[in-house]
Amino acid sequence: MTRIGILGAAHTGHAWAYARALTESSDAEVVGVHDDEPEHTRWIRQDFGLASAESAEQLVGSVDAVLVCSANDEHRAHVELAAAHGKHVLCEKPIATTLDDAEAMVAACTAAGVQLHVAFGSRFLPVVARARAAVLEGRLGEIIGMVGANRGRPPLPPAYPAWITDPVAAGGGALIDHSVHVTDVMRHLTGLEVAEVSAEAGALLWGLAVDDVAVVSLRFDNGAVGSIDPSWSVPADHPWDYDFSLRVVGTEGALDLTDGAESVQLVGAREGGGRGLRHASFADDHDRVMIEAFLASVRAGTVLDPCATGDDGLRALEVALAGYRSAAGGVAVAVR
Repeated sequence: MTRIGILGAAHTGHAWAYARALTESSDAEVVGVHDDEPEHTRWIRQDFGLASAESAEQLVGSVDAVLVCSANDEHRAHVELAAAHGKHVLCEKPIATTLDDAEAMVAACTAAGVQLHVAFGSRFLPVVARARAAVLEGRLGEIIGMVGANRGRPPLPPAYPAWITDPVAAGGGALIDHSVHVTDVMRHLTGLEVAEVSAEAGALLWGLAVDDVAVVSLRFDNGAVGSIDPSWSVPADHPWDYDFSLRVVGTEGALDLTDGAESVQLVGAREGGGRGLRHASFADDHDRVMIEAFLASVRAGTVLDPCATGDDGLRALEVALAGYRSAAGGVAVAVR
């Protein structure tokens, strides 16, 4: 039985989903939760009966592993605290808001001999697993292009805490929030690395202090090209709050995947009132699958496939930050 602490819950929706998965797991004991802002933990304390730890240090010292769901600019401090206590970590994405922070987190966990996972839940979608198998089997030939999207609703109060649209606490807007998922799946499926980024980003839809729309163009190390739409552009009556899609094109074939492929269409009451069309997935809960894979990795003493590592989080962050530099300067930016 792995003893887990939830350190920070500013990513309120993700923290709630992970808390549900952990409390339902036969391999985990959730010791408690800590966040300096009590409102961030209210629902997971209420719904799952979790205890509040008096301090981050007290919580980390009493567990085997830590799940970090704090605001993006707080990830480094919390991951380094866990590493200093010799605890394995699953960190919410993006891994950090700066490359310096991300590199320090990876280095701290490496030096401490603990695992650093990043919560790229899209890796655990069944359609992604099938697509990866097809690519690895060579059924598409050489990969020459990819087109991906991870669009969502704007993260506005009261459904979301205000920090998510703060340029410092979040590190940006839609581009950093959503592009990292698509970048990671592209890398995960193909093994290719991004070599160059060109991007445009702006605050066009919701009057925010951060970007809510973006388009990111990619050139990979084998010469393949790609694009990502990470915009907060999903309208209120859309059947999904978020969507994820990817087209992969090779010299011998192509594939298309979407997280809506394994779903049923329902017409009825919608959350928040009213009636309308909505999609309900019948696939396994990928958050639960990711949590179980993290727990299995802790037990095994090594990061198990298809879990994302700190290095994976760093690579995705590099692309997002290169996108911001490109959008600001109007030029293509090389990714080291």
